[in-house]
Amino acid sequence: MALYLGFDAGGTKTDCALADETRILARTQNGSIKPLRVSAAQAEANMRALLEEIASQSGVDLKQVAVSCVGTAGVRLPQTNEWMQQIISRYAGGEILVCGDETTALDAAFPGQAGVLVIGGTGSNILGRTSTGETFNVGGWGPALGDEGSGYWIGHEGLRRALRAYDFQQPTMILEKVKRFWSAATLGDVTNIGNETPLPDFSLLAPLIVECAEAGDAVAFEVLQLGGQMLGENAVHAVCRLRVFEPDAPLPGIAYVGGILKGVGFVRESMMETIRRALPTVAILPEAVDPVIGALWRARNRVG
Repeated sequence: MALYLGFDAGGTKTDCALADETRILARTQNGSIKPLRVSAAQAEANMRALLEEIASQSGVDLKQVAVSCVGTAGVRLPQTNEWMQQIISRYAGGEILVCGDETTALDAAFPGQAGVLVIGGTGSNILGRTSTGETFNVGGWGPALGDEGSGYWIGHEGLRRALRAYDFQQPTMILEKVKRFWSAATLGDVTNIGNETPLPDFSLLAPLIVECAEAGDAVAFEVLQLGGQMLGENAVHAVCRLRVFEPDAPLPGIAYVGGILKGVGFVRESMMETIRRALPTVAILPEAVDPVIGALWRARNRVG
């Protein structure tokens, strides 16, 4: 019986599953194994704990694993591939494949097929893939230049619009919440913090914007609506580009992944409404995809 490991290695956490050809045998979660986000020692400690738990749950010697696949960001950096190869090979046997986390997420929805993936977490991006494997992105230009609809964008845009609302004497709860969160005594302190170098992590403000929207704050609600609309527009454009590449192919489906799209209904529903208005017949997966499933598909099929 062949055994496979699938990883979704994020900046704050890592999901891992052990499977055979047809079913998952064990699954767990631990901290980041990315050396760009944590120290090398901490990344290795997290990997060791992760795989010790997998081995304990399954009763399997992980040196018997045939193929492991890791989906992670930063695969264009040579040190990312090298590090993942080194750290996994210390604890598990077999071949090790390292690929982009957006690719494993897309494979979880449409394994090896054409499709569009909307990523909406701390950052955002849209990945399109043709039936022959060519890929392209729409958006994903980073927090300073894009990432619309992401957690960072929501926090930053929410504060910007709250300050504009203050100038125009429009009511909003956002500024008081941000003042408390940043321990800022005055609005001047908020602006000083918001303009610091380096900039603060505006993604930490996203939950405050969501809280305000849920409480009926119009400014916060408009931010979430706009974020979802922009993600939807990007997804529609990705589908249209795929139709140009393959005009005779069936309309590709759309999937989504990421904490914002999974957890913030205002953003997700606005995105879906935007897509359906432009492409009423397109299939949108109703639930967020599980990237670990895509990593296991790639491991089982040795798709690197």
